[in-house]
Amino acid sequence: MVTHMDGARLTNATVAAGIAPADMVAGFDTVWLDFTKGLGAPLGAVLAGSSDFIGQAWRWKQRMGGALRQGGLCAAACIYSLDHHVERLAEDHANAKLLARGLAQIPGIVVEMPETNLVFFDTTGTGIDAATLNARCQEFGVGFNVNKTWRARACTHLDVSSADIEAAIQVIRAVVGKGP
Repeated sequence: MVTHMDGARLTNATVAAGIAPADMVAGFDTVWLDFTKGLGAPLGAVLAGSSDFIGQAWRWKQRMGGALRQGGLCAAACIYSLDHHVERLAEDHANAKLLARGLAQIPGIVVEMPETNLVFFDTTGTGIDAATLNARCQEFGVGFNVNKTWRARACTHLDVSSADIEAAIQVIRAVVGKGP
């Protein structure tokens, strides 16, 4: 049996767990690593596996019309992100915890304490569904993903400071305070 790890958030997981990426992926035959997301590259990802597997993947990429011109420029951004942004992911995790603690203090919001940079929360107790809360918050420059009617996900990343987190908490508190 062949196993694959979708490593879109691999570096967040390894920083949070305090282990090397190689140790986390040791049991997998193939791995995908995304350089955007928390690493902050404008684009880019890699697929790793055996030589035979990569050869097959390359042939299928070409058959499907997947080619990238100026790949070196893109690779430079990915290398920069690996050299400069992996360790700073811990800041994103700390900001997520800061956000979670702030949201948990808003009446009616129930928060799952994060392990990495994703904060999941439920708005049922506010009487405001997640989509409506998001729309109202966006009027003040704060947004998050809506997963279900009452469930939302906020993501901290390279472009979000602790001051931004404090401001977001205040916006959400004010919007919830106005009621449904």
